[in-house]
Amino acid sequence: MTTALVRQRSLASRIWSHAVDAVFPPRCVSCRTFGRFICDDCLAQMVRAEHPRCGVCWKLSADSRCQHCRHEQPAFTAVRAVYAFGGPARDLIHALKYSGVSAVAPLMGEDMAGLLLHWAPGVSAIVPVPMAGLRQRRRGYNQSELLAREIGRFTAIPVAGRAIVRRAGPSQVEQPDEAARRANVKDAFAAGRGPVGDSVLLVDDTMTTGATLDACARVLKSAGAERVYGLTFAREDLKALANGG
Repeated sequence: MTTALVRQRSLASRIWSHAVDAVFPPRCVSCRTFGRFICDDCLAQMVRAEHPRCGVCWKLSADSRCQHCRHEQPAFTAVRAVYAFGGPARDLIHALKYSGVSAVAPLMGEDMAGLLLHWAPGVSAIVPVPMAGLRQRRRGYNQSELLAREIGRFTAIPVAGRAIVRRAGPSQVEQPDEAARRANVKDAFAAGRGPVGDSVLLVDDTMTTGATLDACARVLKSAGAERVYGLTFAREDLKALANGG
């Protein structure tokens, strides 16, 4: 999709948002001031997840490939995130995931779409990281699917919403460390319906250890994908640059 068309769709989205805001004024999810879901002051505090980072897992690293990825290549080809997890970026994610504020998904998805267009990995389909059925019914939606559909709306890349399914099991948030996270998702996903294409983009709200994206990428590759990329709104940096390699 051209930049002009992205701007047109963004304008249409803003017009609709203004109409809704006239009846239900939004509040900033971080500082709680009225006006927007993320105010200008809080937006300015959000830290872009930029270099120096590992070109594969996007972890803070002085090298183009971190020690972990040098020793064990993940199933995904590369991952990118828009922001570092923390502050207002964290508040946006928590509002979407835990407070039912699904209206922030277009704002987050637009930022993610902008990064995707700049990155341009060349993907033919967008696949959201799935939720277990019971957890999704309780929440009312899968936040990763909402983000994926917003990215698809801005980029005209089709969304394969049922390419992966998730079996019931404990949440990643409940796991104490990276080893537990990897064990928790080792057999949590399975191939769903329909072809996925040769080059696929996985979408999730946050990347912490990369265990979930890695597990999903393995399933997509077993279903025929040759290259799997990942895109998240935020990247949680568990180690400082000096210790992360």
